[in-house]
Amino acid sequence: MNILLTGASGFLGSALALHWLKAGHQVALLLRPGSQLHRLSGLDPSFNIGRYTTDAEVYAFIKKTQPEIVVHTACSYGRQGETNLQVFDTNLRFGVVITQALQQSTLPVTFINTGSALAPEVSVYALSKHQFAGWGRMLPLQSGGQLKFVNVLLQHMYGPNDDASKFTTHVLNACQRNDPLLKLTAGEQARDLIYIDDVVHAYDTLLKKRHQLDATQDIDVGSGVATTIREFVETAHRLTASQTELHFGALPYRPNEVMHCQANTDRIRQLGWQPAFDLEAGLQKTIELEFNT
Repeated sequence: MNILLTGASGFLGSALALHWLKAGHQVALLLRPGSQLHRLSGLDPSFNIGRYTTDAEVYAFIKKTQPEIVVHTACSYGRQGETNLQVFDTNLRFGVVITQALQQSTLPVTFINTGSALAPEVSVYALSKHQFAGWGRMLPLQSGGQLKFVNVLLQHMYGPNDDASKFTTHVLNACQRNDPLLKLTAGEQARDLIYIDDVVHAYDTLLKKRHQLDATQDIDVGSGVATTIREFVETAHRLTASQTELHFGALPYRPNEVMHCQANTDRIRQLGWQPAFDLEAGLQKTIELEFNT
């Protein structure tokens, strides 16, 4: 299968790229000039890589690769000091450029977008993700049914080689190092935590079962289980045999803090997917791969 993937330098994108390469698919990667592919284990030559700085270069690469599937994982969380305009450019404008280019295709194309399960008012990141999903839902109408738009409402994924800026990674690293003190909120907020292998399997399921999907469809991807932050931290602390002192309640909740996140996994399960990892198994594998290899 001919797949075009964005965001291959990131945690999710790189995992998908490696999985689909191993499965024998033709995988093209659309990247900015400065994107580093250290997560791809030196397999860069196995991919068809297109670097872009202009809209015309995006159009040309899509015309050249003629993808059957576009999987859009590129995003900006706004955690690295990006301006609102930079978040907008990555999370909204870039996706619109791709969809505009796809409308020139003469072949049916399924666009699998990585959206956000967070409400739009939570952050600029969440707002931009919801705005792009709105644009994406126009695709089937504008293309006369040639293009299909599937919006993945992705919950909080974790696993080895994740970004250090992520809360889950921060906690695991602090516990593994035996930092003297880890300051935390009260930890009452519940999150749907899903291990990266289960996320990759979910995307692979959508790819294989795309003909069973509606022209536009939102699909939750998560474990389907809401775990409190306190339970996550205490489990990570126990599995790492950490001596770090956990100080719950030392930090206030963030403005607009979401207190409960939980995916409705009925639709993805109907397509044949089910998670292979609960929290304990996912954290154990993360610790083994991250710290014991």
